[in-house]
Amino acid sequence: MTSGELFDLAGGFGLLGGFLGVVFDGAALFGADRLLRSRRDIWMPDGALPPVVMIKPVRGLDHGARDNYLSFIHQDYPSFRILFTVDSPADPAASLIRELEREFPDKVELVVVSERTGQNRKMNKVAAVAREILSSSSYILVNDSDIRVPPSYLREIMRPMLADPKVGAVTCMQRGIPEGGFPSRLAALMLNSEAIPQGLVAYALLPLTYLYGPTMLFSAEALRSIGGFDAMKDYLADDYHLGRLIHEKGYRIVLSHLMVDARIRDESLSGVIAHEVRWARTYSSLRPLGYTLSIFSRPFLFCLLAVILGGIGGNPAIAFGAVGLYVLHLALTSYLLREIVGHPLSHKDLSLWISRELLSLYAYLMSFGRSILWRGYRYRILPGGALRPLDPKSTTEAATH
Repeated sequence: MTSGELFDLAGGFGLLGGFLGVVFDGAALFGADRLLRSRRDIWMPDGALPPVVMIKPVRGLDHGARDNYLSFIHQDYPSFRILFTVDSPADPAASLIRELEREFPDKVELVVVSERTGQNRKMNKVAAVAREILSSSSYILVNDSDIRVPPSYLREIMRPMLADPKVGAVTCMQRGIPEGGFPSRLAALMLNSEAIPQGLVAYALLPLTYLYGPTMLFSAEALRSIGGFDAMKDYLADDYHLGRLIHEKGYRIVLSHLMVDARIRDESLSGVIAHEVRWARTYSSLRPLGYTLSIFSRPFLFCLLAVILGGIGGNPAIAFGAVGLYVLHLALTSYLLREIVGHPLSHKDLSLWISRELLSLYAYLMSFGRSILWRGYRYRILPGGALRPLDPKSTTEAATH
């Protein structure tokens, strides 16, 4: 085989990788269309809507915290309570929650949970509160403190739960809304152009067996069948394992068409990179084969390889084919972004997009490590996603969400 033939063969492999990336984009669009079509505008009278208890674990004062909290308080839903849980009465968010508790005493309650029996403090707090209310509640909703939702949020996520008794959990994806400079925009683009498409492809092809942490609505019956939240206190990806256990008990998990908004403020670029690497390592520990194959959802590397090899090998057809595939990838991604967040890619996003592509590849290559830095402490991710502290202090100072 001549050197030219070797270049053509390698370039052809690059074209194949780029083509598979475009197929992935198409599957994501199919998933998005299927998700949007799942919406059912069925009016439910207030009398048909059961009470919901919302557990909201909080640590620190998130950007836009008051507006975030108010979006949950002002729900178009007849009966619900929000239990804000903090580790300490001195938590920076506690004073705001107390203020809201005085303003909305029938909806808001501050709960201080000081016990620390696992590495995931978010689940420590949720489990402690759930133990007290599980026997007296029919539906329990756990959601993050840094998201914002529309007034119809509770009604929308309760629809599938009430429509089918086999539904044990309902969940929502989140979309990133940047509220800062370059790091904020980069983090939002990573969420919107990578995490969401991957979720949509899975939704299009497979039954849902996991949850998305920002919104997890459970029937109390399904929760009791898995023993509540206590088993999750040492797992980073508690949403993944909760969904798996509920699915194994024979319940359905439904992905709501509604997406919640994650308002992303500026942090250091190194912080954004560390976050992406941490979650890449988490996902690869849960589904090693699936995450390894996810390289084909990143056509940038393959198309670049084909362009270079096509040029070196003197085969412009390979190079032009790779450019065409990548342009198609950009067009499909831009269309999906327009559908998700209302803002397609433009020429002004060129430097941001290139940074996104490089960060995605870097996080993928680093995903095969198993140590992470989480809220100032180092952990090793064990097979299956459990955490083992590498810092002796973290055995007593549990990790935060």
